[in-house]
Amino acid sequence: MPEHTAPELLLPRPLINQLLHIAQSAPAGVRWGFISARGPVPTHCHPIKKLDADCIASVQLKIDRQGETLFALYRVDSAEADVPDLSDIEQFNVNVPLLLGVSLGTKGVLQLHGWQISSWHPVELGIGISET
Repeated sequence: MPEHTAPELLLPRPLINQLLHIAQSAPAGVRWGFISARGPVPTHCHPIKKLDADCIASVQLKIDRQGETLFALYRVDSAEADVPDLSDIEQFNVNVPLLLGVSLGTKGVLQLHGWQISSWHPVELGIGISET
């Protein structure tokens, strides 16, 4: 269970639309990806085929080449997004400040949950939509 709720995280509507498309087109099971940012603004989703060192390195290189930085790791799951088990990302030592849980728990309705990762402990964030 998260320790407390932190301030709201605002995500741009185009990024929310990318996450919705990824969730709708993802096969059953868990899928992972990164979100990159230009400055403080999250901009692109980068799905990864599997959570392994080669895929992670490839996406991180692509993000660097685009002049962007790593903003968050997301996890798409057909079940409701729950408090994350960090063991998957801990084994690859992925240093991400944020983790987003993405699901379509209610058919066709995007559910987003966010956690700020602090010393390998998730602290829940509220999620909002920005129009920019």
